[in-house]
Amino acid sequence: MATALVVVLGLALLGAESGSGAGSGISTSVAVDGSKTRLTCTLNSSDVVITGHRWEKGDRVLKEDKESSPRTEYEVDTDERTGQYFCIFLPESVGRTSVNVRGPPKVKAVKKSEHATEGETVVLACKSESFPPVTDWVWYKMSEAGDQVLTNNSQNKFVVSSETKTELHMHNLHLETDPGLYACNGTSEEGTDQAIITLRVRDRLAALWPFLGIVAEVLVLVTIIFIYEKRRKSDEVLDDEDTGSAPLKSSGHHLNDKGKNVRQRNAN
Repeated sequence: MATALVVVLGLALLGAESGSGAGSGISTSVAVDGSKTRLTCTLNSSDVVITGHRWEKGDRVLKEDKESSPRTEYEVDTDERTGQYFCIFLPESVGRTSVNVRGPPKVKAVKKSEHATEGETVVLACKSESFPPVTDWVWYKMSEAGDQVLTNNSQNKFVVSSETKTELHMHNLHLETDPGLYACNGTSEEGTDQAIITLRVRDRLAALWPFLGIVAEVLVLVTIIFIYEKRRKSDEVLDDEDTGSAPLKSSGHHLNDKGKNVRQRNAN
């Protein structure tokens, strides 16, 4: 019974390393060369013509080509090499397998800082694509008085985690107590790592300042236009008054000339 169990486990491990495909077998290797680590997949045989290769990690495509070689390589930085990679011979029916590079977790913040308004909801997130995967995620808030571990029982906070990602959900943010530094810590069989996220919370009224600034500018502009129009109309009225008095002077001068002419005739 024990012998049969060993054989079954051995075949399962062989299948994980050799991949799958139409009459195919894939062998893998990992070689460290200074600052680079070279991952290699070699297709031993195939009944289907190879039309290319693809390398993936998680949900990301790292490399893709259209070469027909039964061998494909991918280089990664040695410091960032840990994780589970997949090499795929195209079309996918030819075969695919995983290349597992063991190492301690490499925890990264999805965003290193977050900004939110008082009363809103915010989500802080960290991820790790290392291998073996993270088995234990812990969130805590950092402070001079000591780090406070955050759980689903913490006020207005709860944690949602998987092997590759963890999220801290914070509802109804408080201006006084919630801003600060938050750390996400991930632990696996190979070690532990953490990332730090800065959370900034704005006052509710802070969002109104830009709008109030625009309103103030509009009011100033309207006031300037109003004063300008009022002065312009006053100047027009003064001009009209000056224009209306000119004919009176001309008419008086004409009457004076007429009277002068009458007196001259009488004298004669």
